[in-house]
Amino acid sequence: MATCEVTEIRSGTTFSIDQSEIILDGALAKGISLPHQCRGASCGTCKARVIEGAVDHGWSLGFALSEEERTQGYCLLCQSRALTPTLRLETVSPTPTDREQAIEADAEVLSVVSLTPKVKRVVMALPSGAPTSYPAGCYVEVAIPEVHPNRMYSVASPYNQSDRMLELFVARHPGGRASGFIHDELKAGDIIKIRGPFGECRLPGGVGPVIGLAGGTGLAPVLSIFEEHLSRGGDDQMLLLLSVREVCEVFGLERLVLLERWYENFRYQVLVTDEPSRYTEGAMLAPSWLRSNYSSLAGYRAVISGAPGFVEACVQECVTLGVGKTNIATDSFVPMIPTPSGGSATSPAMVVI
Repeated sequence: MATCEVTEIRSGTTFSIDQSEIILDGALAKGISLPHQCRGASCGTCKARVIEGAVDHGWSLGFALSEEERTQGYCLLCQSRALTPTLRLETVSPTPTDREQAIEADAEVLSVVSLTPKVKRVVMALPSGAPTSYPAGCYVEVAIPEVHPNRMYSVASPYNQSDRMLELFVARHPGGRASGFIHDELKAGDIIKIRGPFGECRLPGGVGPVIGLAGGTGLAPVLSIFEEHLSRGGDDQMLLLLSVREVCEVFGLERLVLLERWYENFRYQVLVTDEPSRYTEGAMLAPSWLRSNYSSLAGYRAVISGAPGFVEACVQECVTLGVGKTNIATDSFVPMIPTPSGGSATSPAMVVI
């Protein structure tokens, strides 16, 4: 199998990967920390300039890497593979410091509960040696037996150091080995290995109202960010939109209702896209709801998470309505497509397989 020696010239770090591997996946698997956030080609945090060598760019959203940037030699490390035996890269964002290195831990599964026919809630307890902080909006890698590379899941609730528990939302996908294992085999009492925290999806800084847009299990990072901000006394007006395809896919209402009752500055709205529901007058897409309810979102901050198409459409609508691009945080995920070599074609921040 062909290998590639990669050098990141900002830090001077050199490491070897298989050319079949996603560059970021290969680095993280060897404990090499490179700048990244969503791992779903939507944020651009892992953008790097190819100084020497060539890459296969893979898949990406247009706003994460433009065609002009491609012609200038830039790539997204979360999607690109090496095409040459050597690569010299310069990351755009600074390389994370040693304090930000991921920690591996054995987590005990406390519960695996069905929230909808397609979504499981997994709660895990971490040992005393686990990281002291899992920031709201982060994700962790989960080692699934006989599945490579590790799968990534966003943390669904603010991390409390005193109880050291993590909560995940896991969607089942047809043919997905990882989600199939979690839905069908994982049970309370099992020990699974996790690594993290990863990612930098956070509430954009500043002041002003906040709108959260969550597609399906994209609720995880948005909800954790909102809960943490509210619990710390944030008094900004906050609206969370949860978008699902069918009524049977609605979940998390107990937490949304509690937040609305606890905090006067929080409200939520459920949108069902493919059938009528009690939540709106008709089937409703998130961008359409925004257009119908706001003439301007100038001064707003936005946190958006879900599948790439959902994230892209919501980002574009927010920008059209006046949200500054620097005031938008995203967390996108895409299916991991098996390759003949046994690798994967994409790496999600919230795994969907």
